[in-house]
Amino acid sequence: MNKKTKMALTILLIIAIGAGALIFIRELKNREPQVAKEEDLGAAVETAEVQKGDFEIIYNYSGTAEYAGKRKISSQIGGEIINIYVRESQKVEKGDLLARIDDQELKNNLSSAETAVREAEIALKKAELAKDISRNNLAESKAAIKEAESNYSQWQSDYERDKKLYQKNAIAKAKFEQTKTQFQKAAAQLERVQATLSSAKKSVEIAGLDVETTVERLKKSRNELENARLKFKDTEIRSPISAEIVNEFAEVGEVTAAGQPLFEIAKSDRVEIKIQVGMSDLNQLKIGTKALISSPALEQKEFKAVISKIGSTADSKSRTTEVTLKLKENINLKDGAFVSAALIAEGLTDVLIVPEKAIFNYQAASHVYLIKDGRAVRQKIETTVTNGYQTVVTSFLSEGDQIAVTNLNDLQDKTKVYLSEQENGDD
Repeated sequence: MNKKTKMALTILLIIAIGAGALIFIRELKNREPQVAKEEDLGAAVETAEVQKGDFEIIYNYSGTAEYAGKRKISSQIGGEIINIYVRESQKVEKGDLLARIDDQELKNNLSSAETAVREAEIALKKAELAKDISRNNLAESKAAIKEAESNYSQWQSDYERDKKLYQKNAIAKAKFEQTKTQFQKAAAQLERVQATLSSAKKSVEIAGLDVETTVERLKKSRNELENARLKFKDTEIRSPISAEIVNEFAEVGEVTAAGQPLFEIAKSDRVEIKIQVGMSDLNQLKIGTKALISSPALEQKEFKAVISKIGSTADSKSRTTEVTLKLKENINLKDGAFVSAALIAEGLTDVLIVPEKAIFNYQAASHVYLIKDGRAVRQKIETTVTNGYQTVVTSFLSEGDQIAVTNLNDLQDKTKVYLSEQENGDD
């Protein structure tokens, strides 16, 4: 490169720098009046319009999908699991056999109980027969004593008559002795029959007690037999409802304890939503309260539901109560799926609604900034309910009023304002 070329490039560079400097200075001069002009406009705010419409109080919670009727099935007795007849995800009907516990010992107990009942029944028949015999003997003894009393009475009368006659020498001694002998025989016979009657009465009493004892023994044996049958029946684990096996905890050969869960079943074609609701929100909810359910598994589509059950107790640690939601339609949600629940606790119609962010506290009261004639006018308001995003206003505002929703900390009563570029849609 020769000297002339270098000089020409240098001159061009100097000219470019100078032109740039002139443009910068010109822009700077044009900008200063604009800044000054903007400062004169006041504070920049965005506004919202006071609207009239319907308002809903919504409590948002997360919960879990759960198959309806979900329950664990356990054995009532302990023992070795000798058979399992189902597997997870299998549909079962009410009464279907799911598993069996080793029943050999219970079979022996059942057989012994059946034998004890048969023996008690035989013993009762014998006792009742003995009671019937003793009653017959008693009846015969009562008949015999009447006859003996009659015979005794007759010979007693003859004896007293002949005794008087004998004393008067009206009859022979042999005749009197004969009557006397017959009278003594009648007295002895009466005494024997009375003893027999007493014994018969005692036999009836003993036979009655024996029957009562045998009846109690039979009753006890039958109860033991029923218990043995129930225990034997408990070796068969059956489904209490028509459902699906959602979990299997048992294995063949495992020794289970009484009450240990073996299976978990549920109605997989019906899904319920379980959520834990805080105590403050719970007061606003009731059976039948509407809700909207969404889940990533449902591509965030919303489905209608209602509160079907509210728990009677609260968790002592979380201070929450379990609430169950019933879906209006069957949806394809897996057990344990995450869901979002919007509980619509209360609905108001034809009320004034303002954004929650427009409200601020001033002198222990709620206020907003009304935008009038380019200025922010501090306005006291009265509110009722809020959903965290919008609030219902009951006084001092009208439908269509414009209120500030941004830069509230920069405003004072009568502060001059202008709408920001975002509000005007300049961006």
